[in-house]
Parts: sequence; C-alpha cells; structure tokens
Amino acid sequence: MKTAELRVDEELILRMSGAGPRYTSYPTVPEWHDFGDADARAALVRASAKPDEPLCIYVHLPFCARMCLFCGCTVEITRRQGKVDSYLAAIEKEVAMTCALLGKRRKIAQIHWGGGTPTHLKPEELRRLYGILSSHFEIEKGAEISIEVHPHVTSFEQIDTLVELGFNRVSMGVQDLDHHVQEVIHRDQTTEETENLVAHCRKRGIGGINLDLMYGLPEQTEATFAATLQTIARIKPDRLAVYGYAHVPWLKRHQTALERYRLPTAPERARLFFVAIDELSKAGYEVIGLDHFALKTDALYRALESDTLHRNFMGYTTHPAEEMLAFGMSSIGDFGGAFVQNNHDTKSYEAAINSGQFSAMKGMVRSAEDDLRRAVIQSLMCGMRLDLDEMEARCGVKDLATHFARELSELQPLADQGFCTISGRRVDVAPRGRLFLRHLAMVFDEYLRKKKAEGPRFSKTI
Repeated sequence: MKTAELRVDEELILRMSGAGPRYTSYPTVPEWHDFGDADARAALVRASAKPDEPLCIYVHLPFCARMCLFCGCTVEITRRQGKVDSYLAAIEKEVAMTCALLGKRRKIAQIHWGGGTPTHLKPEELRRLYGILSSHFEIEKGAEISIEVHPHVTSFEQIDTLVELGFNRVSMGVQDLDHHVQEVIHRDQTTEETENLVAHCRKRGIGGINLDLMYGLPEQTEATFAATLQTIARIKPDRLAVYGYAHVPWLKRHQTALERYRLPTAPERARLFFVAIDELSKAGYEVIGLDHFALKTDALYRALESDTLHRNFMGYTTHPAEEMLAFGMSSIGDFGGAFVQNNHDTKSYEAAINSGQFSAMKGMVRSAEDDLRRAVIQSLMCGMRLDLDEMEARCGVKDLATHFARELSELQPLADQGFCTISGRRVDVAPRGRLFLRHLAMVFDEYLRKKKAEGPRFSKTI
C-alpha cells in the first residue's frame, strides 16, 4: 500500500480524534456486569460441547520489578519470590478446575503469556508454568506459542528456556529508544539490549518477533520518534504494534506523574503516527489495521491476505481457534458464548481459587444480536470489508440490508470522506479507512449508540 493512500489532512484528524472503543471485544468491557463462579462454570460446560474444536490460551503474569509510568496494564510491583510461587500454585488449581468442566475438549492451537513482565519469572518458573499447561492440555503440532518480554530484564538463558519449551513468537516492549523519553516514562532498556535480544532470538530459531512502540508519549517529537523508527527498521522485526499512548490518570493514578511534562497535542499525536507510517513504509512494512504493521513475509500479513486475521484482547492475531481460555488475575476468557474476566488483584484471585471457586468478577453472556454485530465489526476490522451476502450465510440470518438500514446510511458520510466505498450489499474499507476502522465499527455498536449521551471514557481514536 502506498503511503500517499493513507494521508489525511490535519483538520480531518482533529475532527475524527474523539474517544472510541478499540474493539478487542464486542460488546465492549463497559457493557459487562457482575459475573461469578456459577457463570464461569456454566460457560465452561457450554464450551465442553465442542470437544473436537481447538482452543487458545492466555495466561496473565502481572509481576514487574518497577512501574513504567505510561503503563495501562494490570500489574503488581514486587521482588518477593514467594509471590510468584503462590501465584503459579493458584494457576495450577485454576487450570485443573477448568479442565474438569471442559471434558474432552483439550486441543490447544495458540498460547500467549502476557503481563506485566512474564520474564520476571526465572527459567525454572517458566518451565513450571509450561508444564502445568502441557500436562493438562494437548498442544497441537505447529501451535503458535508466544510471550511478551522486556528487553532490559530478559536474559539469553530465559530465551533459551523458552525455545526449549517450544515458544516460537516473542513480543518485546520497546515504546521509544530516545533516552530522554525513556527517562521520563521510567523505561530503561538500551538500543543495544533490544538489538542483541532480537539477534539472539533469531539465532535460536524464533521466527516471529514483534516490537511494541508507542506514540503520544511525553516529550516525544517528530524528530526523536523518527530516529527511533529508523533504528527499529534497521533491527527489522517481523511485525510492529505502534500504539497511541492512552493518558487515563482517573484509571491509572501513576500516570499523573507524567503531567509535569509536555504531552503532545491532538495534531502532534497525528503527526507522530504519520511519521511511523512514513518510516515503516519505507522499510517495507504494510499497515495491517489500526496500529499494526508487518512485513509481507510475516504470518500476520498472510492472515490479512487470506482473510484469517482476527482481533481479540491481544490486538490483531492469526485465527487458529474460535474460543480462548484465560488464566490468572484480570485475565479475560472468551468461551461458551460469554466473556469472563477474573479479579483484578492477586490476593482476591488466589483466595477464590484456593477456596475451590473460579475468580470470575465481570463478564457477559452474548445474545444472538451481540454475536451478529460482533461478526460485522470483526469483518470490517480484520477483513476490511462487510459483504452482506457472506454475513447472512455465515450467521444464518436473512435480510441484513433491512436489519442494518440505519447503520448503512450512517456509513455514507464516512464513505464521503474516503474511508470506505459502499456498493450494493458490500462495504469495502479504503486504504485511508484502515486508520479509522474504529469509526466504521462504532456505527454498528448498539450499546455505544444508547450511551453516547453519557460520554464513556475510551482512548483516543488517533
């Protein structure tokens, strides 16, 4: 895709830069409600009815040695060894409880460990956790097994251990390589550490390497961010996620420490993102959608081309399985027609599990209408199109043109701005529309329509 096709003027950016959901789920998290042990059990029993269908697994490892001030994740700052021991014991119990209800449904097509800093765990702890999963589930040959790592704290020994266990994808949190920006946000990895860790991963045969960057951070400028991107292009990861910094101090109090520094304005944020598009396009990366870039040789790009791209709580991913189990505090599962989220702190999570109950705190059983709209949003954000004939066949419904008549009419102003084309019973996302996918999806969000007057707090769309 040519960079010029993605260009939009600053006035349009300002007009479209309101808040909106990222659609890592639909319905989105603000619509979920209280969910408990009985709800989680019922969802697992429903999931057990498909014994031959594979699953994905997500494990949340919240521990970090110190707090990065930009962080919006659910983390726990600790250096106490006992914390990891008791947490892994709780995960082992949660896995066993889950499998008791899943029956014969044990095939796993994808595993991801996120956090926090999963490489806070020592090599023997990494082996222990993987052993918990592999002893209860059947991990399919060729499964994608990935982990998030911090270049500053991840050793070659840990990478060697992960390779030994079968991990084949690594995602490294970099954010920015500029020394001053790193100092402000309490990030401390050097360019050499990042480059050397990537090199070691490649030496050990890990073929899928992702680097996470962030734009809109305090003190960032177009010049400093361009320098970071040029260095990243030289390191040449297989794919990148370039996220906009979400400043939400009402949710993450530690972010207030960043308000003493200069935060980029809305137009400046937009220019920073276009710097990323320019630099990464020159380096051979393609825009996947929203905030992901990949080389044409990467599985994520191939998934886009083959219409198997998927979006879930981890962002864009390949799509090896329909449902996902999730273990650990704050983790979110998607199974049995429901979203299920665990308690947000380790103490409550472990207490529930150790008492023999699931730690479910929040969730939602989706309706048929929810699943229909979810499929539409996935199609727009991952397939870059909405074909009503395809959707009717896929979802077993009729006359979607009438069902979505209001939504299709509301897409027309977005089509007039060049974000999509509407032809008969089909909507196609235009190249520049890949930057505004959230706006296209929001048209089909039934809950957002009802709550617009309340002004829900989501991250900036650009």
